[in-house]
Amino acid sequence: MKSIYKSLIICTLVALISVSTSYSVLAGNRDRSGQAGASHLLIDPWARSNGMANAGIAEIRGLESVYSNVAGLTSVKKTEFCFNRTQYLVGSNCGININSLALAQHLGKNGKDFGTLAVSFASMGFGNIQVTTVAQPEGGLGTFSPSLSTIGIHYAKSFNNFIKGGLSLKIINEKIADLSATGFAIDAGVQYIAGKYENFKIGVTLKNIGLPMSYKGSGLSSRGTIINTDVEQTLEVRSAEYEMPSLLAIGVSYDFLWFGGEYASMTKEERQEEGLTRDDAKHRLTLAGSFTANSYSRDIFALGIEYGFMNYFMVRAGYSLENLTKQSEIDENGDAALTALLFNTDSFFAGPSVGATAVIPLAKGNKGSRIYIDYAYRFTNKWRGNHLIGIKVTL
Repeated sequence: MKSIYKSLIICTLVALISVSTSYSVLAGNRDRSGQAGASHLLIDPWARSNGMANAGIAEIRGLESVYSNVAGLTSVKKTEFCFNRTQYLVGSNCGININSLALAQHLGKNGKDFGTLAVSFASMGFGNIQVTTVAQPEGGLGTFSPSLSTIGIHYAKSFNNFIKGGLSLKIINEKIADLSATGFAIDAGVQYIAGKYENFKIGVTLKNIGLPMSYKGSGLSSRGTIINTDVEQTLEVRSAEYEMPSLLAIGVSYDFLWFGGEYASMTKEERQEEGLTRDDAKHRLTLAGSFTANSYSRDIFALGIEYGFMNYFMVRAGYSLENLTKQSEIDENGDAALTALLFNTDSFFAGPSVGATAVIPLAKGNKGSRIYIDYAYRFTNKWRGNHLIGIKVTL
């Protein structure tokens, strides 16, 4: 049986490497940078996953997985509710905030598992901005408030003890005073779980696959008089279409577990027969890594680490790296170009991140209701970083 698992893991890794290699031919292309819209879809609004720099594609669980990898929703056993608030680019004087909330419900009856259904909402606000015109560039005409929002419907199901999958349908809306754009996108994710304590995981997710969007509204129209007549007409300029920021992300993770209490004296075989997992360990150390192949921006490598103590306290850190170097430059310049690839960045959002979670149990045992309080800080090259705080209730 072990040889079958090893063969499956090897085949999965080979398949993932093959997919990522073929996809990266189109991804991370400098010539395509800036050609996609709806870039707010690339901003993770959840504190827990930001603390690891989004490296947890494979190990993400619970409601926060609706952004990173929707397959992680399968860990919801009853009901979960989560709210997060992000102070985005503190010090930029724009007052940018992101509010996100989600609700998940496990579907099952008479011992049968019908999967998990979730809904989510995220809104990005920019405060009040002065209305200006060519005639009055200093404003004085009032204010308007741009907004970017996403509504998601998510479903995930465990096909067996090792493979979990999920699908998301997202409605995207971008709006200013007199213009708006609406679009639809689909996410799909898979997680593969192996190991004696289900401590080795592989995750793959394909995100933001949808039709092009374009703006519509009175802001694209103007009234004018036809030459040599008194006839007034409204002229409308059609907005150019823009693509969704599609991406492919692949990740792996491994949990190092140390059992205490009644499990300390057990052998590995006895613990395995008990069906123990990371939730039963006294101490847990999780290492995670991911590679994100963006179609319209730089590719990103991310590494993350998380320590958990008896599911009551977790602390985590992560680091993300951008692929800034072309393959031809690596071939020509060798090690120098490879070093530049790993350690340079031109994005304000790349670099380290840290986070922590405190858990308040509402009942005894690992399966009781709990309140999770999450915090994360993501460093930026400009301004004073991003602060994220969230609260999650599990029933």
